[in-house]
Amino acid sequence: MEELYRRHRSAVLSYARTCCRDPHTAEDLVSEAFARTLQVVRSGGGPEAAWLPYLLTVVRRVAAEWAVTSRRTELSADFEEWLSNLPDSPEAGSSEERILRLEDNSLVIRAFRSLPERWQAVLWHTAVEEEPASKVAGLLGMGASGVGSLASRAREGLREAYLAVHVESASVSEECRRYSSLLAAAVRRTGRRSNKDLDRHLVQCPHCRHALTELTDLNERLGSALPTSVLLWGSSAYVAARMAEAGASAAGAALAPGTLGGGLSPNGGTGWWPPAADSPLRSGAFAGGVVTALAVALLVLPMPFGDDGTESSPSQAAPAVTEVEHPPPVTVTATPSQQIPSGQARPAVHASGKPAKPSPTGAGLGTVTWSGTLRNRGITAKCVEPAGTAIVQNTCDGSKDQVWQSVSSKTSKDYSRLRNAATGECIDYGAATYHSGATGRDVIDVGMCPCRTEGEGQLFRFDLWWVENDGSYLVRADRTDGKPWDEMVLGMQAWWEGGDPPPETNAPVVLTYNYYNATRLRYFVEGR
Repeated sequence: MEELYRRHRSAVLSYARTCCRDPHTAEDLVSEAFARTLQVVRSGGGPEAAWLPYLLTVVRRVAAEWAVTSRRTELSADFEEWLSNLPDSPEAGSSEERILRLEDNSLVIRAFRSLPERWQAVLWHTAVEEEPASKVAGLLGMGASGVGSLASRAREGLREAYLAVHVESASVSEECRRYSSLLAAAVRRTGRRSNKDLDRHLVQCPHCRHALTELTDLNERLGSALPTSVLLWGSSAYVAARMAEAGASAAGAALAPGTLGGGLSPNGGTGWWPPAADSPLRSGAFAGGVVTALAVALLVLPMPFGDDGTESSPSQAAPAVTEVEHPPPVTVTATPSQQIPSGQARPAVHASGKPAKPSPTGAGLGTVTWSGTLRNRGITAKCVEPAGTAIVQNTCDGSKDQVWQSVSSKTSKDYSRLRNAATGECIDYGAATYHSGATGRDVIDVGMCPCRTEGEGQLFRFDLWWVENDGSYLVRADRTDGKPWDEMVLGMQAWWEGGDPPPETNAPVVLTYNYYNATRLRYFVEGR
């Protein structure tokens, strides 16, 4: 248990922060998760190799238990909202029961947990944590040269396990079972012609369409698809925090003489909520003593410190801390936009004419359900990004400007805002003014505006484009009767594929209709 604590405390704390309002509660949640794991181990249970995904699941379950106790006020508002929006069923009354039902109904979770634990561990640590082979080899007690081949076998095993649980599902028909082998072939078939029989079946079968989507995600975007399915809550924030931690650790490695063995710094290695100068946790001996004590007790001492070294107040929400700039934070403060490029209009009001009501800190907007890039299906080298207050497409470069977050809506279950990770602002079409675009068709300009709590004019939904099985999505504006954006989609203004090529830089993005199923009006939603 001491070794597990040294290895995984930092990651477990990163996840605990997504559930809690302040660092004190996050530390308590970590302590409880390790304490419960120790109890399970003492009784002869627990995993043998895949410890980290197990510990993260314990964190989420404990937080859900706290939600019905006096500790509910210590949980983050986003986590509480997620719990309140869990699907109801006659068989599941409490939040814990509904979460367990979600786990049981998730084909990815069932497939992942059916794998040998060494496969689970190598998949999580290579694809999600993105740890080097030498570190993963140490976790698994093997040579670094064998990590790659083990990970490859585990990936293939996960695909096979997924198809197995899909076939066993009570919701699939005998026809679905006949087509199951073709699903795997469709995922591997890159650039080759599709199977017409399978295409016809997918048109009629939502279960197999969903299975194809999940298989494609596992095949192409395992690093984001796996935590999304296994954690159920807070996966984007967790992955972002781990990326930030890795970047901060690499940058500050030469300046951390007090780091404990195994790379664990006294403050958990994240760079967030640093200890006060006089904190006993500055002492490696003290921290080591706490770690050792965990092997014989059920308590881990909390670390009560805030951003400035003072005690944090419960009102300070952990996601608002944005010291590390590498990944998108969970909650981003909106910043003033730059100048509008020539010819682009910024939506300033709702279609109703009422002034926008911004949420300058992102408070109360909802849960971050996805974080990634929007890569154009028709011109796959182009990604969506803000340009001042306009929305454009430029060459995909992996920058933070091209990272978008899907923030859930309290009023529209199937829709969410698209918030930019760099600016903290949302894509807005609330002005809803038609004009003739470059193709001579009616379009509505979109722009970057402060995210609004009510969300009107800023909501989108992702509709999988299953006709060609290419994994792309229509990004549809909120379908509201009587509004001019009814059934319009986000896409390139120059959508006509037989015309002139788009400009090399700042190709405009607008709302328009889905003309002729043009590929420039669809997107690969990377990480979804």
